[in-house]
Amino acid sequence: SRRRGSGMRKMEWAGRPNHIGGIPRRIVFMAVGAFAKAVASLFNSTSVQNADTLIRLVRSRPPGIPLITVSNHMSTLDDPVMWGFKGFPSMDAKLARWVLAAEDICFKNALLSYFFRLGMESDAD
Repeated sequence: SRRRGSGMRKMEWAGRPNHIGGIPRRIVFMAVGAFAKAVASLFNSTSVQNADTLIRLVRSRPPGIPLITVSNHMSTLDDPVMWGFKGFPSMDAKLARWVLAAEDICFKNALLSYFFRLGMESDAD
């Protein structure tokens, strides 16, 4: 097995909403959300179809109810950046959803594992 110990590489505990009062998760979402908004608005031209419907569904989703989104993207930055479009609450950790991430990129060491768990990433392996 490539995993060390009980949750050392996986760090499931960092993905819990109450980990250190939720402060690290809010910091990660604010930083990544600000980055996504900057990239989406300053360096790209973004066109989102039915954005109002998506925003309404994200904002009105009851706790514990999943919202499945599917995207076809070309790079590892596409997923976080595409949520930076105007009006999307990308910096609000309370509205976040879990996403799949490549283990060989996002969970290859303790620091990356911690960061990506805070960002609600789950390893796809």
